[in-house]
Amino acid sequence: MVERPSMTTGGASAAEPQRLKISPERRLLLCMGPGGVGKTTVSAALGLAAARGGRKVVVVTIDPSRRLAQALGLDAGLGHAPGAIVPVTGIEGVSLDCLLLDTKQVFDDLVHAYSPSPAQAAAMLANPIYRATAQHLSGAVEYAATARVHMLHEAGEHDLIVLDTPPTANAIDFLDAGPTIQEVIANPAARLLAGTGRVGMKFLGLGRGLLLRTLETVAGGSFLSQLGAFLGDFSLVLKEFQRRAGDVAALLQSPETGTVVTTAPTLFSRREADTFIDEIVRRQMPMEAIIVNRALPAPTSPLAQSELVEAVAAGGTADVSEVVAAATDLFEGATRQATAAVETAAHLRGRYPGVPVCVLPRRSPPPTSLEELLAMGTELYTRE
Repeated sequence: MVERPSMTTGGASAAEPQRLKISPERRLLLCMGPGGVGKTTVSAALGLAAARGGRKVVVVTIDPSRRLAQALGLDAGLGHAPGAIVPVTGIEGVSLDCLLLDTKQVFDDLVHAYSPSPAQAAAMLANPIYRATAQHLSGAVEYAATARVHMLHEAGEHDLIVLDTPPTANAIDFLDAGPTIQEVIANPAARLLAGTGRVGMKFLGLGRGLLLRTLETVAGGSFLSQLGAFLGDFSLVLKEFQRRAGDVAALLQSPETGTVVTTAPTLFSRREADTFIDEIVRRQMPMEAIIVNRALPAPTSPLAQSELVEAVAAGGTADVSEVVAAATDLFEGATRQATAAVETAAHLRGRYPGVPVCVLPRRSPPPTSLEELLAMGTELYTRE
């Protein structure tokens, strides 16, 4: 049985609009949720609203839409360096930065920072095995996101870091990114391979000439020399990767970290949200709010059938029954979607009575200008 959070918002009823209030204790806000629910837009809107409230905020995002990236100043055409912190301009009195996560750049920064010399760092960065590892290692994006957040946290230049978490198949994988990488690095086989190249190669049976020649024939004559160089150089920064993973895990469990889960008024999204939130509660991580995004309002009463008949006749359309049936179907579909939003909010408020459940109406097209994002954030966020 999942232990529910304690009441923190004064017990607002399901009918009352609710807003979230980010505790001053929080320095990191994780925006989580299933894919396709507008999580990136919500992250940007929350960051902008918190900055408007007086905090110095940085939003770390993964894959914003082109128009959203342009609004935040992250357009690739502007010539920003990969992973650079970009100030958002256009809203007076707001101190907001944005950063588009670049996985390889995070790994490169760690290599530069913790290699014994610039020459060894350059050699490692140029090694094709390192390049493939940085791009394709399982969990690399999740680890890079948490490591970059940890760097920002250590720098201490922002009051609040808002992380639009990676769109993993299972969002809980993100919470385990640090320990997972740490386990891989601490594995005895990994330590053996990253120790002395000769010992590691003998352990794998690579010291025998026939096998060496076979591998060189299949993978190219330089493969083993590149592998040996990679293992030797990488061992010099493994300890920092491991330390960083442990520190990240501690940060995610600390009172400085809060979570916001965004979902949509569909049965599938609601079930996913329940799974995420139950796991967050189990880990005793503070929940700031649950956001039901893209809710449709209840439609107004449909035209009476007689009015539809008159309208169709006036338009010169012969098949009145077809038009009436189509209009009725549209009205009933809109009603079902509006009801789903109300039921989703009521379900979440009943299941997590201590957590604000904020309902946002569907915006079409999604907000992309700073003004639209600020309006959305203001609807979500209270400074009281």
